Parts: sequence; structure tokens; C-alpha cells
Amino acid sequence: MKYRISIREIIIGLGATIACSVMAQSLIYFNTDNLTVPSNQLRSGGPPKDGIPALTRPDMIPVEMATYLQEDDRIVVVRSGDEVRAYPIPILNWHEIVNDVIDDTAVAVIYCPLCDSVSVVERLVEDEVLEFGVSGYLYESNVLMFDRTHDALWSQIGMTAISGPYAGRSLRHLPWEIVSFGALQEANPEALVMSRETGHHRDYASNPYESYFRRGSPMFPVSKTDRRLPRMEPIVGIRANNIVRAYPVEAIVDAKDGRLYDGVHNERLLLEADDSGRVRVVELPSDTQVVHTFWFTWAALHPDTEIYRPR
Repeated sequence: MKYRISIREIIIGLGATIACSVMAQSLIYFNTDNLTVPSNQLRSGGPPKDGIPALTRPDMIPVEMATYLQEDDRIVVVRSGDEVRAYPIPILNWHEIVNDVIDDTAVAVIYCPLCDSVSVVERLVEDEVLEFGVSGYLYESNVLMFDRTHDALWSQIGMTAISGPYAGRSLRHLPWEIVSFGALQEANPEALVMSRETGHHRDYASNPYESYFRRGSPMFPVSKTDRRLPRMEPIVGIRANNIVRAYPVEAIVDAKDGRLYDGVHNERLLLEADDSGRVRVVELPSDTQVVHTFWFTWAALHPDTEIYRPR
């Protein structure tokens, strides 16, 4: 029997071979011991390891000095003790991870533009304080971090290390707020805001993902599709032991006074949202992980999730 192979099939085959080879070569820069996910599901997002430069201990300035921000720019706010720190998404778009210390707590503020995901974690595991960088890899269209101590990979929305000595372990999650800069100025005039003097030359006034958000569809595919919600529906996802739950931001906005109360293992979860979809985690039960993201990537990483429905 004779087989005919078209030029197109040859090109596709060569492309796949080259892509696999490049992926294999670049994975050598990471510790893939104890890898908990199939390596062929790790996708290069384009930039190499540290091609998107994470920030560590950035300069912070008073609110009134952050004149480079617009009133409606979104800000991630983190509180610890008496300190309030604000991390503008116009800067996070270009750096994705900020390693900082707030009131003696080592934290990482993580933002993945591909799924509009925000989470804040404590960087302490056992007695080790980790520092995170951007690997250049994605898992289910979400940023994979790596820690500089072990070069191990961590999934932001998967909420665990996926390789290395802590594979399967989670970091402690902290509450966060997503507000406008105008709201921050009004409610927290004492806050410190991340300066745009980062040591990197980036156009923080432009949004490289503006067209992506306008088109309303994922840039990278995921392995599973869950049609219970629209793909780009913003949600707050939580995981607490055997509870995995998604709260559509719209449901939070529609709750009485924009305050949604729910129970998690006999503790209270309180989420707030305003008409513009800005979200605040007010009360977070112990041992609960929480992230703001789009539905499509949360559902791919947590296929057993339940969706909160108002009672």
C-alpha cells in the first residue's frame, strides 16, 4: 500500500517535532522531579524563563505621588497588620509577580493577564521563604511560577506546586481587593502604591492585553470546557479541603448591598463587589485558597467545582 503525504502534513509534523524539542530543552531549566501534571500539557506562552521579569521589594510611594495612574485603573490591594499596599494592574500586566514584604509577612502578589487572575500568597513554606519568578510556561492558560530556591514549578490557579520538593503542597492565601485607583485614594489615603520606577523600561501607560479583553475569547486552549458559565465570566474561586466553589462576580454584585455571605466548614466567607465588578475578599475562612479569574481556566483546573447559586 502506498501512502501520500502532503507538504502541509510534513510541515505540521516538523512543526510539532520542533515544538516538542523546544519545550523539552527549555524544561531542563526547571526542576521537574515529582511532576504532578502531564508534561505535554505545559505550553510555552512565548517568553523564556524570566522573560517576563518578576519584581522583588519594589519601591512604594504614597498615594498622592502615584500621579501616573488614572482614576479607573484597577489596583490590587493587600492589607497586613497596619499596612495597606497597592499593586496597580497596569504594572502587573508587564511583570505578573511581585515578591514583597508587608508588615513582616513575605508575600507574592500574582496576576495572570490571560485569565485576569489575582491571588496573594504567603511565600513561607515550612522554614523557607521563597522568591518567585515567571517561568514562561502556562498550564491551562494560566501562568506557571517557579521558585528560585528549587527551580520548581507552581500553578497559580491550581494552587499547588506541580513539581519539586513541595509538589502537591499549597501556600497560605491572603485576602485581597481589586479596586479602582480613585476608590483607593478615597478609602485608603494612607496606602503605599507600587512605583513605576521598577528598573525596567516598560510602557506602563499602555495595556498590551487590551485587544485580548475586547475579543472575549481565550488566547490559549484548555483541556476541558465547562459550559455552565460563559468562558470569560469573571468569578471568585475558593478551595477549602473538599469544598471547591466558584462565585460569579455578577452574583456578588447582585447580593444585598453587594455583600455575599457564605459558609465554609462552619466559618464565614464574605465577598463584596460594586457595580463595576470590583471585588473585595472581606473575610476568608482559615485554610482557604481564593483567586479571582475567568471561568474557563478555573473550570479546567477544578472540574469538580460547584457554582454558588443564591438561596
